[in-house]
This record gives sequence, structure tokens and C-alpha cells, in this order.
Amino acid sequence: FLMIRRPPRSTPLYSSAASDVYKRQLMNWFIHHVNLEAHDVVKTASFFRDVIGLKEGLWTYPERIGKIGHSKDTLAYFGTENQGLHIVKAITSFAHDNNFVHNPTIGGHFAVCVPDIGIVKKRLEDAGVIVSDAGVYAMKGIHQIYCYDPSMNVVEINEIVDKHHAHPKQDHPIRVEPGDWYIHHVNRQVHDMPATAAFYEKLIGMKRDVFHVPDAGKVGDFDRSQDSLVVFGPENRGIHLVRGMPTFHTDNKLMHNPTFGGHVALTVPDVKSVMRKMDDINHLYSDAGTYAMAGMHQVYTFDPSMNFIEINQPV
Repeated sequence: FLMIRRPPRSTPLYSSAASDVYKRQLMNWFIHHVNLEAHDVVKTASFFRDVIGLKEGLWTYPERIGKIGHSKDTLAYFGTENQGLHIVKAITSFAHDNNFVHNPTIGGHFAVCVPDIGIVKKRLEDAGVIVSDAGVYAMKGIHQIYCYDPSMNVVEINEIVDKHHAHPKQDHPIRVEPGDWYIHHVNRQVHDMPATAAFYEKLIGMKRDVFHVPDAGKVGDFDRSQDSLVVFGPENRGIHLVRGMPTFHTDNKLMHNPTFGGHVALTVPDVKSVMRKMDDINHLYSDAGTYAMAGMHQVYTFDPSMNFIEINQPV
């Protein structure tokens, strides 16, 4: 398990020489997929398909498949080339069956794709982080490893081993999927911000970015200091590490609190159309408007399996 001591505020995090090494270790990355645990896969998938407007994709397995045992009742998929959104029923024996420490079917997780999984795996193990190396076992052409971050979020790191698909040259570029949607960001609640941010920055090799907020008269009421919010990725896309704030929803007159439990944010072409569909079925949601991210209309809700979901649209 990673233990990183937070340096005094007056002490530079890196010397000049160490900073040069750190810069060479940075990797371009993107969110490959988000895995959501579902109590009822069919009902949950219908919400994403019929209400949010996503189109189901075709899962592709490798030639040698691990002990997975998925069916239409245990797995639904939205996206292409296994990227996108995975709706998965928890399989209690999954880790045991595949000789893993980590069970990626329980509790949900997100997967970050990097250009060299070997480098990241060595950094993790050198830091004392326990890694489950799954190899290419569940998705065609994808080498997968699993670990916990310091806030005990399951993280998957993977690499595209099919070299016909070039790794992008920028962090988390927009990838529009059938149905005209894309994964905007993943929000993770953290208990130790310095250690968790350092995990993603130093070990996985992500570059911190800034959080872009609306104008002063429009921005909501929340703590945006780096003790409460750290962002990896451009233009607010990517990974948001957030400290849980108990009064966030009441401070901002919302029904839902997006700082608790983590969520995935999906960008759609018409968020008001999604809200009308939720109204039609009396599905509760919080319309936050443009209050947290510059130029982005945000809506919060739970899916039928009680996964917290953000649906947003650029405005």
C-alpha cells in the first residue's frame, strides 16, 4: 500500500533535478472505460439506452478468455472497441476464480489507458502497491492490471497491445461514441487528498491541470482548493479527486450530493431532452445548471442500480 508523507508547505515537492526526472515520467493517458456494478443489469442498461440515449456496443473477447462467465444478464456494454461504459453484475468469486487480489466486478471502477503498462506496474510495485496483473484476459487486445489507490478506490490501468490502434498524443481526448456521447470525467471521493493525488501524479504519471469555473456571479458554493479538489486532464475532462462535503447539495440547492461515493459524467448532445425523458417516468434528478464547470450544464441522478451519474452538455 502506498504511503506518501505530505511535505511541509514551505518545502518544494521536487528539487530541480527530481523535477526533470518527473517530467520525463509523465504519460499521455485517457479513460478507457467505466465499470458500474448493477443489481439488475437489464433494467440498468435500459435506463442508459432509452433515457440517456446511449447505443449498445459489441463486446470483443480475446482468444484466451479468463474465467468470466458473462451473459446478457451479467454484462451490458455501451461504446466501441470495449471503450465506454460497462454495466456489470457483481460476481463474488471473480477474484478467486481468476487468481486476483482485486475483484473488479464489485463496487465499480474506472480504467485508465497508458502507453506503457510495464513502467507503471514497476512504479506501483516499487512503491509497495499490490497489483493484480490480469494480462489479456477479458478484452481483445487490452492488457489489464488492477490496484487500489490510497483512498481504496479500485483502479484499472491498461494498455492497448494491438499496435494497429495508436495511443493518442494528448490526455483524455474527446472520443464520441455511437449515440453522440462521450465520457467527460470520472469523479472519485478521496479520504487522503495529498497521498491520492500523488499516487496518480507520480506513479501513474498523470499531469495535474486546473479546474475551470464559471464567472464569479454564476459559480456555485463549494471549496475549490487543492485540499478538496484535484483535477487531472484538460478543460475539466478526465479525473476529479474530491473531498466529501456533507452540505454540498444543500449549499447549492440540489437533491443529490456529487462529492459522495464517486460518479461518472457523460456528455450528451441534448441534456434537456434527457431531463424530459426522466420527467416522463418520474425519475428524480437535480438540475444544477452551469454552476461548477465553465460552459457545462450539469444534471445529477441515480441509475436503477443506485450508481451516481452526471449527465452534462456544453453550452
